[in-house]
Amino acid sequence: MENRKRNKQLIVRFTEKEYEYIKYKKEKSQLGSYADFIYEAAINCNIYYVDTSPILKFAEEINKLGVNVNQIAKIANETNNIYKNDIEEIKEKISAIQKFINDTHTKLLKVRRGAY
Repeated sequence: MENRKRNKQLIVRFTEKEYEYIKYKKEKSQLGSYADFIYEAAINCNIYYVDTSPILKFAEEINKLGVNVNQIAKIANETNNIYKNDIEEIKEKISAIQKFINDTHTKLLKVRRGAY
């Protein structure tokens, strides 16, 4: 085994479902052996880490915006008035959300094109 080019070994265990899926993908790949298939998958596949914290922040901002809209609606229903600064605050938050969506979309397109 010392004369082999690939002399390191990993033992990996799968659930029955995972094993069946790997078996299916290996057959579709038309690679000769499981070793060839797993080697190709491990060496030649890109794995991306996606930081989801901005998405969670985005969800929080949308929630805050909803709370603000509900508060303004309640005041408007009680007083028959809508305050200009409340509307401006909502517009600012909507603009920030639109910017976040556009920035995120741009980043996703770069990842898709392999720019990252």
